[in-house]
Amino acid sequence: MRDQLIIRLTNQAPEQVSWVRLSDSNPNPTIEYGALDEAAKVMLGAQVVVLVPASDVLLSAANVPTQNKQRLLKAVPYAMEEELAGDVEEMHFSVGESEEEGMLAVAVVDRQLMDDWQETLNSVGISADIMISELFAVPVTEDAWTLLLDGNNALLRGSNYRGLVADVENLGVILPLVLKEQAEALPITVNVWHDGDNRGVTPLLPEEIEVNHEQLDSGLLSLIGNKPLVLDNAINLLQGDYSRREQIGKLWRPWRYAAALAGVLFVLQLGLSVSESSKLEEEYNALKAEAKQIYKNTFPNAKRIVNVKAQMQQELDKLKGAGPTKKVNFLNLLADSGTAFKQTSGLVLRSIRYKNGALDVELEVPNLQSLDQLKQKISQKQGLSVEIQSAASRKNVVQGRLQIKGTAS
Repeated sequence: MRDQLIIRLTNQAPEQVSWVRLSDSNPNPTIEYGALDEAAKVMLGAQVVVLVPASDVLLSAANVPTQNKQRLLKAVPYAMEEELAGDVEEMHFSVGESEEEGMLAVAVVDRQLMDDWQETLNSVGISADIMISELFAVPVTEDAWTLLLDGNNALLRGSNYRGLVADVENLGVILPLVLKEQAEALPITVNVWHDGDNRGVTPLLPEEIEVNHEQLDSGLLSLIGNKPLVLDNAINLLQGDYSRREQIGKLWRPWRYAAALAGVLFVLQLGLSVSESSKLEEEYNALKAEAKQIYKNTFPNAKRIVNVKAQMQQELDKLKGAGPTKKVNFLNLLADSGTAFKQTSGLVLRSIRYKNGALDVELEVPNLQSLDQLKQKISQKQGLSVEIQSAASRKNVVQGRLQIKGTAS
């Protein structure tokens, strides 16, 4: 069974609570006392059951013909209107199971109190799964009543959906009235749980009723035991406007129009994207068809078209009739003309400059004839052209400047 975290609220100091985490695997659970945010730290993975003060919850019954849950919640306030002193519009009604003679068990609590409890819990991040009157944590057994004397409070539970809460000092007045009212259905036994002082309960009970006294050191939570609390015979206050479903709806409601608008925008954007994608695909197919047609018109003998771009490039390369062209650069020009320089007797290189794909060479040769022969040798090299830029005879040598270019430049 899922672990259960039971938190008991009080109306004296709502932020100060007691709690216990019950588990099938833990035979000795520890009851803790402290601030509500401390209880929130141990709620992970557990069913959160909140016990609210029994003095704030009226347990009664109503005769409502319908069995539909939603209709029941709407009909019960008006069925009980005459029994309640306050305005039913300011009350919250929760229903349990049907009792004898078709009467429906009902729990009534002030709406403002419900709002306050919810706000207190939510302020520390606690979301209750179940909220019940603390009276439903008092055990009930067949043919027996259970009376818990817990501090200044007396909690009496006589059946699944019946019980009362009173100040201990008023018990001497209230208990005889209850016994008189239930004269035809008195219990065989009354189990009295107290903190060491039975507060004079025994003399208030008829002699024919057996009274069992048990001492309890840690109040109501220790009376629950070490097993998760059975909630079959309890009325969950989280119904109607306070149900989990309704609370989620309240959070969602302010955002539903924004969400609807976001949904519309998403659909529009998706439609535009699909339309744009379709348009681009149509343009691509048109361009592809146009490229194929150009290829067919250019190369009418082509029989099969697989990749227009690659096949077009292959055909253009064939039309050029050339393989890879040798790249023209400084090293290639120098290497191609170097043999002619080496074969020229008496040649002295003064400077070599490379600019704009041409090699400018300043040199000295013995005579003009040697310069002319050098030009012819370089010109005979495939892919080279040479031009004498200047030539001057000085001191028995000829100073000249040649410009050598590659034919691919």
